[in-house]
Amino acid sequence: MIAHESLFMKAIGSSLVRRWCVALVFGCLALATSAADRQKIIAGGSFTDLADFERFATRAKQSGVTHVRITDSLPWSTWQYDDPDDPYPSWVISNPGLLKIAIPEALKRYVPAEHAERVLQILEQRSAILQKLGLKAAISCFDPSMLPEAVFADHPLWRGPRVDHPARARHPRWAPSIDHPEVLALYREAMTLLLRRCPGIEVVSITTNDSGVGLDWSAGTYAGKLGNTRYRGRSMEARLDGFFSTLRSAATAAGATLDIAIKWTREPDARRIATKLSPGMAIENLEGPNATPFQNAAGFEEFYYSPYHPVIGIPQPRRVLEGLVASERHPAPRLVLNFGDRLNRDLYFDLYDRFRAAARKPHTELEELALLREFAIARVGEEKADRLLQLWQNVHESAPNLEMLNSGGYITDLGVVQQRWLTRPFVPFPEELEPEEKAHYRKFLFQARRETDAENLADIQGMMWNGWAAKLFVYKITSPVLRRNREAAEIARALGDTDLARRFEIFNCFLHTASAAIDYQAQLDRARRKPGFPDDPAWEAQTRIGWDHQLMMETARAEIDNTAGLIELLGANPGQYLVLAPTPQEEDIRLLGPDITAQLRRKLAVMNAHWEDYERLFQAAEAR
Repeated sequence: MIAHESLFMKAIGSSLVRRWCVALVFGCLALATSAADRQKIIAGGSFTDLADFERFATRAKQSGVTHVRITDSLPWSTWQYDDPDDPYPSWVISNPGLLKIAIPEALKRYVPAEHAERVLQILEQRSAILQKLGLKAAISCFDPSMLPEAVFADHPLWRGPRVDHPARARHPRWAPSIDHPEVLALYREAMTLLLRRCPGIEVVSITTNDSGVGLDWSAGTYAGKLGNTRYRGRSMEARLDGFFSTLRSAATAAGATLDIAIKWTREPDARRIATKLSPGMAIENLEGPNATPFQNAAGFEEFYYSPYHPVIGIPQPRRVLEGLVASERHPAPRLVLNFGDRLNRDLYFDLYDRFRAAARKPHTELEELALLREFAIARVGEEKADRLLQLWQNVHESAPNLEMLNSGGYITDLGVVQQRWLTRPFVPFPEELEPEEKAHYRKFLFQARRETDAENLADIQGMMWNGWAAKLFVYKITSPVLRRNREAAEIARALGDTDLARRFEIFNCFLHTASAAIDYQAQLDRARRKPGFPDDPAWEAQTRIGWDHQLMMETARAEIDNTAGLIELLGANPGQYLVLAPTPQEEDIRLLGPDITAQLRRKLAVMNAHWEDYERLFQAAEAR
């Protein structure tokens, strides 16, 4: 039974209190600074359909939001898969690029109009809802984004930077050069088309130098500094100013104004570049010309940015509150509320309202806990508040551990989903599996190199988690998270929320699978070679088989039982708990299919059919 002692009271006498006292002393010397009056409060989320978007926008307006991001949860552009053997477009298809959603005339022969029109209709409908509510729109896009090779074959001087990741792609990908006047004209036309359909857009956030997008002659692209050599000597500030000014000129002609910020440039001198930009233009959150903060942000987006993806609905209010507290320390004229967790967005809006209404904003960790405790009391009453607070704290304390398993993405995403650890069988000889045993997972592996690399569980997009050290590291990192999640599930049940309890248990299954994958590959690698050290440890209770043989079968059996338990937890409606593709045809490297339960059963069947392979594996090892 968990002792639900008040978190607030447990902090007494701790380092938290000492920090609080120091903060209080300094607080007496000067009044706490409050955020400047916000010019724009921008909300983004995830939406199931148009009605859900309207519910979100209506709720956002109640909290004083002025702009809603209309580019979230758009259909994916699967047409960009131009080679079935190259998985790299997986990182691109979820990200809207201006030239591919508002297609200029010169690109219409290269970019499918059907998908673009579908996206534009959604943006137009969302914009109409915002206009009805008296709200404005914001967009997020990825530019300059890769275009089909035929574009550059026909227009050679449009070719700009290489924007793929050489270790993860089978073909080079190129984006257009925003230094070329004709390319800038394409962007001006695209923005004009977009504003004609969605006249309320006022804020544009651009991501670049990642996921199939990039800037000419930038050191921040994966493939190195490349671009149109005619403009090699042009400064980055001139390049960005020209790009931003082009987009703004389209807006001015449409009677609108645009604030534009670009991020993920990885430019080493972003502050200097910002001083060369105009107001309303920013690089790496530094707005020109004074290099002051462009915006603050609180919350998180779903998918890549959630450590619990693809499990949905696990509340992270402390993460949201920390962002709000940070926004007070360094005021900016814009605040972005990223409430991508659709099942908890009302919780986050309510927390934002309480934070906004607080006479004194929290400045210390202890004050954050005090505000959250008041918030918990308002939701479940005094008697249950400490239990709810402890649940939220368990989630918060797990975040650093999960972040340690983030190498370009969380391991439950890059590994469990994109390497299909969840559904692929762990077997001693993966290279011997029959095509029908691999059909449900192989095509969804993010693997662009040799087939032997694809068969290696520890190979995550070219990054390796090899060996006994990796096995131990993952175990050490995941064990505390598993324990906290078990406690959180128990608390949720005590609070009467069995649905939330199940979400914690499902995520634990994902963590068990992640740990098992690294375990299994380390054990398989060891079994395939002679011992790397002279005195191998002996299994405590030696049986007729070696300790390593025993251990490997235990790992396989544990994953079989874990998979069977996950099937039971997901029940008849796995989409209630996981982010899934709407149809089997829309399953993707980054998106599990709606038939996930059938795939899990297939994994069990294949693993159980290959038990005798362990005898063959270890007999071969012993023969060496």
